This record gives sequence, structure tokens and C-alpha cells, in this order.
Amino acid sequence: MIKSYSAFTEEIDDAKIAVSEILAQLEPKKNCLKNSVALVTCYHEFATNGIIAELYKELGFPVVGFTTTAISTNRGLGQLDLSILMITSDDVTFTAARSESLEGGLEEPLEQMYERALEGHENPPKLLISAAPLMLDYAGDSYVAALDKISGGVPNFGALAIDNTANYLNSYVVFNDTVGRDFYGIIMASGNISPKFLYASFSPEYILKQSATITKSEGNLLKEIDGDPLIKYMENMGLAENGAVSDVLHSIPFILDYSGDGIPVSRVLLSWSEEGYGICGGLMPEGTRFNLGMWDEADVLKTTIKTIEDILKNEDIGALLLYSCLARSYSLGIKILSETEVVSQTVGENVSYIFGYAGGEICPVKDGANANSFHNNTVIACAF
Repeated sequence: MIKSYSAFTEEIDDAKIAVSEILAQLEPKKNCLKNSVALVTCYHEFATNGIIAELYKELGFPVVGFTTTAISTNRGLGQLDLSILMITSDDVTFTAARSESLEGGLEEPLEQMYERALEGHENPPKLLISAAPLMLDYAGDSYVAALDKISGGVPNFGALAIDNTANYLNSYVVFNDTVGRDFYGIIMASGNISPKFLYASFSPEYILKQSATITKSEGNLLKEIDGDPLIKYMENMGLAENGAVSDVLHSIPFILDYSGDGIPVSRVLLSWSEEGYGICGGLMPEGTRFNLGMWDEADVLKTTIKTIEDILKNEDIGALLLYSCLARSYSLGIKILSETEVVSQTVGENVSYIFGYAGGEICPVKDGANANSFHNNTVIACAF
């Protein structure tokens, strides 16, 4: 059996007050079972002002998470705040570990992290919860592929850190009393746990019928489409003029079908290289056909509500994790908290949950082998 408890604070200046508020809501001495762990989403100042480090000292069990632009829990919602979900169980083992810096490559740091997380597990892991850094040198797919190779495909759910600045320099991963922009954190679970996953991006009517082909790329660098430089394609589509991209850069959804199996994944442009190539959130393989999506406020809210309603149909849910791509929030205009509000209204008091925006989403797309996938422009859900 798994139980969870959520907490929320707006107190960003006084660590003592903030920690006191969170502990009063979680009541760990009363509610903690044999094994416990905590997930955090927060405004970036909470990652660097020492509040989470002080909270970790008080809780005494792993605290893992990332920065975001807006959050929601059963206890409250907002933009400049901190949320936490304490997950506890007598028959599920939780451990956590973080990697060393990923600046020099992924394989060795992630393998060492995984081996450290395995310590204390008597049974094979059934779930990984990822808190990943947003590093423009890596496609999000690279994280997923590396951990799949190491773990043998253990279900992997999580998100990349994000912030509300143009260069993402305040996007942090939080692990216990440390914070950084270049390390990866995981929670590993084994025992009596059967996670369920759902994800949603665009309703079919918001995907343009006109398709195109990626004709030149390198990893997550998008160079040419239909034989033309990326910027020319975007000019033809009315998304750029005289070599300058419009302000909607980060909200342009590319809907790709990598394998032709009818399971599309969405990708987004994050930035531009000095050579004028598009730096995307995920891999953009040559030869892949894609369609562009169109953002619509009503569709964003509709797909989020349906995802939550569908996953709540599962029985015996002790905790609910929800992450949504930052790009989805762009469709909300001045009503920036609309999605956080519908999450709160839809989940209600059915189960303790945590919600935050992400710089990329990690969620299985099907059961069985090779299920883990990296997404952009997507809302993802995990219940257990």
C-alpha cells in the first residue's frame, strides 16, 4: 500500500517559516510508513535559497525535484511557490541517487547513479522517477536511451527542469541538499507497486494535414526540411520573415512519427545554434515525416482534464504525478494558471498529487519493452 501527502508554501524568504509550514501539512512523524521519499517542484529561487536543503534535514529521507514555472497540489497553486509530495509505504522500497556532472557525457555518470540507487533493493526495480537537467547539448531522448540501456527498460517517468527565462539558466535539478544545472536525479521504486501511465498532446483536429520531411539533421539539431534550410521552411510557413523567427519560436509543435508505428511524439524548438540550426528538445532523425500542430487554449485544458479523468479510473491509487510541457502554457495567454486550476478541480480530493511545468517530458508510450519515450508539448501522468 502506498500513501501520499502534499504540501505547498509561498514563503520564499524565511527558511524556518517555510519548513515549518511544510512539516505542518505533511506531518511526517505521524504519516510516514517504513519507506518514504519526496518529490518537489518549485520556482527557481526555492532551489537556491536553502529552504529545500533545510527541509531535507528535517525529513531525513530523499527529496528530489526540479524548477518549474507554475505548480499545483491539493494544498495550493501558483507561480512563485514550492510544492512537495511525500510518498510513503511499508511494502515499497524507495531509494534515490544523483549523477555527477553530465558535461563530459551521459553513460558513465548515469550508470554510476543507477548502481547507487540499486543499493537497498531486494527486488528488481519497477519504476524510475526522473528529474533531469535541461542541457541544450543533449536531446531528451538521449537521457531515456541511456537509462534504458543501463536499466534494461525499467519504466521511466519524469521531466526536465525549466524556468521562465529565455536562456534557461535558472533551470535546476534539486537533490536533497544540492542543486545544479548539470546533474540528473532519480527515485527508484521496487516491491508492491504497479505504476500506470498516460499522456496526451494534441487532439487530431489541431494537427495540420500538410506534412514535410526532415532532410538534414544531427541529433537534436534541425538543419533542413524538404531540402531547404530550416529558416526558409519557416519563412514559407509564415513563422519567420527576412531570416528572423517570430516570437512563437518555443511554441511551434513538430509532431513526428519516428518508427511509423502510429505513436507520434511531439518536439519543440528550444533555441538556435550559431550556424542557424534549430536546437530541438529531442532527436530529429533524417527521413522522418512530421506535421505541425496548432495550440488552442480549450484543447490544452481538454486534453489535461481527460488524461486525469482516465488515469483516475484505475483503482487503489496512492499518489498521482502530473507534468505538462511549458509550451502548452503559451496557449493560455494571460490566464497562465488555467491548466493548474483545472488540474486542481479535476483531481480534487481524490488523491494527493503534484503538478508542474517541464522542459520536456519522460513517459512510457506503451506496455512492454522499448516503451519509454521522451516528449515535448505533452501532458503526462503516472499513478500508483
